[in-house]
Amino acid sequence: MEHKKDTSVGYALTVTLNVLRKNFNKEIKQYDISSEQYGVLKLVFESEKLTPTQIAELFKRDKATITRIIKSLEKKELIKKENINNRSFNILLTKKGIKTLKEVEKIAINYHKKILEKVGEKEILQMFETLKKIREIFKG
Repeated sequence: MEHKKDTSVGYALTVTLNVLRKNFNKEIKQYDISSEQYGVLKLVFESEKLTPTQIAELFKRDKATITRIIKSLEKKELIKKENINNRSFNILLTKKGIKTLKEVEKIAINYHKKILEKVGEKEILQMFETLKKIREIFKG
């Protein structure tokens, strides 16, 4: 297969992610958070509490990006820090953070349903398997 933009895995993934992010960010703008911030809130909620390093590892993002997201969420009073020691802290959701997460979650669920209706569960599961294989190739 010739490597052109129409057959590039990286290009297809990037464009798809950008389309999803752009539309989702438009939908959740009223809650004053971004899709990345939503992702951090969701991750912390499901884990109850995480350190910034753990969040960076789970998202496969650099710690500086996660620190920027955490500072923004803290400024909006959606998360709080719980000191572990002088060098580390856990991130926990505030009541406002939980409320915001639950509202944005409704929109995320609708996105999931919309994709599922058009693509189908079998294809979605196959896509997850394919993406997992790609991550394993690069140990990500």
